[in-house]
Amino acid sequence: MAQLFHLNRSDDYPRFTQFLKGNIALSESTREAVNQIITGIVSEKDRALIAFTKKFDGVNLKSDELLVSEEEIEASVNNLDNSQKDMLKASFERLWKFHEKQIPTSLTWKDEDSVTLGWIWQPIQSCGLYVPGGTATYPSSVLMMGVPARIAGVKSIALTVPPSNALDPHLLYASRLVSVDRIYRVGGAQAIAALAYGTETISAVDKIAGPGNSFVTEAKRQVFGQVGIDMVAGPTEVVVISDNNSRPDWVAADLIAQAEHDPLSRSILISDCEKFVSKVFSEVARQAELLPRKDIILQSWNSNGAGVIVDNIVQGIELSNEIAPEHLQLNLNDPERYLDRISNAGSVFLGNWTPEVLGDYIGGPNHVLPTSGTARFFSGLAVWDFMKRSTVLGVPEESFGKLGRIAEKMAVKEHLEGHANSIRIRMNEIEGSTNE
Repeated sequence: MAQLFHLNRSDDYPRFTQFLKGNIALSESTREAVNQIITGIVSEKDRALIAFTKKFDGVNLKSDELLVSEEEIEASVNNLDNSQKDMLKASFERLWKFHEKQIPTSLTWKDEDSVTLGWIWQPIQSCGLYVPGGTATYPSSVLMMGVPARIAGVKSIALTVPPSNALDPHLLYASRLVSVDRIYRVGGAQAIAALAYGTETISAVDKIAGPGNSFVTEAKRQVFGQVGIDMVAGPTEVVVISDNNSRPDWVAADLIAQAEHDPLSRSILISDCEKFVSKVFSEVARQAELLPRKDIILQSWNSNGAGVIVDNIVQGIELSNEIAPEHLQLNLNDPERYLDRISNAGSVFLGNWTPEVLGDYIGGPNHVLPTSGTARFFSGLAVWDFMKRSTVLGVPEESFGKLGRIAEKMAVKEHLEGHANSIRIRMNEIEGSTNE
């Protein structure tokens, strides 16, 4: 049974904050295991990649089998009927329309001193997209990452997927829609290391994006600096804020949808009505028994599910801001009135007809989102995550004297005579020209 907390009880708030911490801890053994994997890939490259794939995935590969061939892709995609292709195309088109509005604008201007100022946006040259494996395949994740990367203008996109899912036709068709350049049948921390440092078969990339298990997340954390990453993401999570005007069976279904991802997934209901929470809990138990992933759902719900009773919805919003959830559902009749109060959430879903599941597939916004409270400082994946910004400064000769004198004084104040000399040598030129 999921835990129940009453926020107005003095001992329940500390219990709830402790409950939240339970999903964040990372063992030292995981850190060390990931470090050994990365070290192995750096030193042994393909040889280590093949060995780790055999060890963790139980699959024997040769170097020339790491790359999924065009023939394999074609044969797999041919298994899809038109209805399945149309399904993925519909998702692709909505994602494209949403994300193309995110394209940032380069801008330059001249100020009152005729100094040119501005910034220019440019795409990164290459990226690696990590698609998780496990008990499900995720063509939606291919679209969610590939669409903003392509809109940004990334020239080279590589995709890694664990061997067991590498030939999934839906995944491969999605990769075609976003024009992935290369697909590798490798997963886990070893895939992250290969993308970061390169092997004989896999070229190193400029940035890695995509969710994964604790080993993948730790690998991204450890390679950051060698390569860019989108975010450090943990198990998926949802917070649903609802009053008793919502349907308990709908809310229960939304909590279950999150719980079925993984035993570590977190589903939290916040409400100002204890009777409503009780009805939802009963519905979760009933509906879970009817679903094929019942064991995962119940393990997740019983270990990481919660109901929180608050005095009012505003207090519930404030609590959600502390949680900073990946997904925040406002199952309320007038959810827009609370939008301005939300400061920390990866993605917000408004109203009873906007379950988070729509956002997983076809809503438009990206489903690669910050988890484990990192929505306090991370945002969901976007076009600008595959771009970089360079600032621009151009000072004409006639403006150099005004700015240079100030810069020289600041350099002297910081005891950087070399800096000051860079200014003086030009000031001397100006003063010499003036004296002539």
